[in-house]
Amino acid sequence: MGTMPQLRLPSRFEIWQVSLNDTQGHEQTGERPAIVLAIHTRANVCMVIPLTGNQDTLRFPFSYGITRSATNGLAQDSVVLIYQMRCLTSSRLIRRIGSVEPHHIRAITTLLKNYLGLGETAHS
Repeated sequence: MGTMPQLRLPSRFEIWQVSLNDTQGHEQTGERPAIVLAIHTRANVCMVIPLTGNQDTLRFPFSYGITRSATNGLAQDSVVLIYQMRCLTSSRLIRRIGSVEPHHIRAITTLLKNYLGLGETAHS
């Protein structure tokens, strides 16, 4: 018997093709690129933000446009759907596409903090 190839673990802010086949309503579905936000190796899950080629979604708060490049490996200009981030089991990661450029990482991180209310002071 041969050995199974090892799946390369993702890194933060890499873009991976993922499988989102169990969605409902307006959630992104099918195989699509997603940005890896966090990896929990013991639980075998990672937090991702799906992307779409539908530029109309830029009208929604907590969305962000990325132009395709050799670095990010996207097939088309895409929109990061921060409001649709979710956890996936690592088996749903299909292949690495590329990496998010530093100026986009800064913008996405700011939007994430605002969306999650991080950095705000607690009110009693």
